[in-house]
Amino acid sequence: MEKVDLQTGLRSLRASLQQIESLMAWEQLKQSEARPHQPPAFQISDPTETDLRNEYSFFLSTSMQMHNMLNDSAAVISRAKLRYLKIQLAKVERQVHNLNLHRRFYKC
Repeated sequence: MEKVDLQTGLRSLRASLQQIESLMAWEQLKQSEARPHQPPAFQISDPTETDLRNEYSFFLSTSMQMHNMLNDSAAVISRAKLRYLKIQLAKVERQVHNLNLHRRFYKC
């Protein structure tokens, strides 16, 4: 991923969070419609798991890049702006963390 400015990075993380939530909602709907002990009426190719893994990887990569950019920008950005950006980044990261994807994809 090429370098992006901090505001664009935050927007990108928020969009990624929304995409992750959408993929998880689709997966939940699909599971709720499944009928135990019956084959599905039809089977379609469903890349949801792969899409979710890719989006989560993108989120983690962008998040790490944002942390590096914030650390590198400490001397250039005002303390108030730096604090605001760190709080916003932590907020989005916490929302993704609460989805427990780390447990799903990285068995510990």
